[in-house]
Amino acid sequence: MTKRSFWRLAVTLFICGVCAFFFLPLSKVRLGLDLKGGVHFELEVQSHEALEADLRDTADRLQDRLKEKGLADASVHLDGSPRPIGVRIEGVPADQKAVLEKVTGTFGGFDTNFDAQGALMVQKASYQKLLKEDAGKRALQIIENRVNQFGVAEPEITASGADGNRIVVELPGVGEAERERIKNLLSTPGRLEQRLKSKLDPTGYKGFPTREAALTFFKGQVPPNTELLPEPESERDLRRAGKDVAVKGKVEEKFKSWHLVETKVYVDGGDISDAHRAVNPTTDASEINFTLNRKGADDFSTLTGIASEEGRLISIVLDRKIVSNLSCKEKIPGGSVRVSGSFTKEDADDFALKLKSGAMRASMKFLEEKSMGPSLGADSIKSGVLAALLGFGTIIVGMLIYYKWSGLNAIVALTVNLIVMLGLLGSFNAVITLPGIAGFALTLGMAVDANILIFERIREELKNGKSVAGAIQTGFDRVFWTIVDSHVTQLFSAMLLFIFGTGPVKGFAVTLTVGIVASLFTSIYISRFIYDWILERHPGTKTLSV
Repeated sequence: MTKRSFWRLAVTLFICGVCAFFFLPLSKVRLGLDLKGGVHFELEVQSHEALEADLRDTADRLQDRLKEKGLADASVHLDGSPRPIGVRIEGVPADQKAVLEKVTGTFGGFDTNFDAQGALMVQKASYQKLLKEDAGKRALQIIENRVNQFGVAEPEITASGADGNRIVVELPGVGEAERERIKNLLSTPGRLEQRLKSKLDPTGYKGFPTREAALTFFKGQVPPNTELLPEPESERDLRRAGKDVAVKGKVEEKFKSWHLVETKVYVDGGDISDAHRAVNPTTDASEINFTLNRKGADDFSTLTGIASEEGRLISIVLDRKIVSNLSCKEKIPGGSVRVSGSFTKEDADDFALKLKSGAMRASMKFLEEKSMGPSLGADSIKSGVLAALLGFGTIIVGMLIYYKWSGLNAIVALTVNLIVMLGLLGSFNAVITLPGIAGFALTLGMAVDANILIFERIREELKNGKSVAGAIQTGFDRVFWTIVDSHVTQLFSAMLLFIFGTGPVKGFAVTLTVGIVASLFTSIYISRFIYDWILERHPGTKTLSV
């Protein structure tokens, strides 16, 4: 063996060895939902909620700024129903209009329109686009955090859709028992707020029995800078009332009362640095303990100071539902907070997980939901592998019959092609799906097609009277650009499938892309190396089995 052939063989063996490292043992190969079983969700970010949340935050900040400028009597509230379109400012004296203009001018994402009643601040289109994009990115990151903390192995979480406002979540190995719990974790924003219960609500802990009763009490319109929020009926409430408690499945949520709370948020989930479930040693009930950062601790101290001085309740709000109303006898410094609502162990764990992972700016809407059991996945693996092996076997037989010993060259190249494909897929943790197995079978057919082009060209050159070495040289030279052109065309098709496809289509596109790259390498490099090695061993050969 010449030095050149030795190094070519060494390179080939090295590439095969590295590729084998990434997929051997076969347990390293990651299987998709259709093969392993699990659940698939496609969610859409409710972007309008992010816009509304920003309007509420802006109203709170604007109210504080106006108070700092001596305009404490100014009324700031959201304008528009049922969805607010802006922030309305009223009650500013005419001689203070310049102050109002200066304050509103500090909010860069808004256009301010002044009228006889005061002013209306409306979000700019560019600012709305930025808020929507941020809501999508934040939702993707938080969903990844929640799924990882939940302990699901090898999840697939990707953004999709033209605007990037859709998220595809695939969770292998998740059964029906955990499905509803994960759905709840994925769909709810996890936005924690600490607010004061309004002075105008005389019901205390009890609250109004229904929203209609509350609106009747306030003569059809809640006071400015307040809103009605529900308090859900807990499992403990059901037991106390002697009602049946559902153990599994989705339960329709019922509200036991409605409370009038201020819209101003003193402490939110962004101020939380840690959260975990704990057990009350006295009652054995589950509760949530969380720690606030420095800013949150200062704001909580202010909140408890107001509540203790004025004898008011602090409402703990999660995703616009009251989970607990707390009384406070004195100002509480420090950043440690304990919420002892009516939580089950599972509810408390999920509550703490949401707080640790952060709050989304908008909730999620489920567009698609499907599940597959592991037994069906095992059948798919058997069927897919059997089909691929039958296809591979048919190619082997056909090549040996039609191209004789040169067919063996193609078989070796196909084997290396398969090793390189599996290695490339394993190197970037690609997930193999049932369409991916179909991509394997298709790629093998395309790879052998390149060998057929080479063999047919060599046959023609031999018929034209060229020597074996000359026919091989000319055959490879003349089909080189034809092979490259066909592979590049296929590569563009695969890339388009990957960019615009979702789920199974993407799995097929990934396998197809990897197969095209591997085929280009093996058909040109490996097949040529085998022929050159044969010519080295038989330099004066007059015939070629092709």
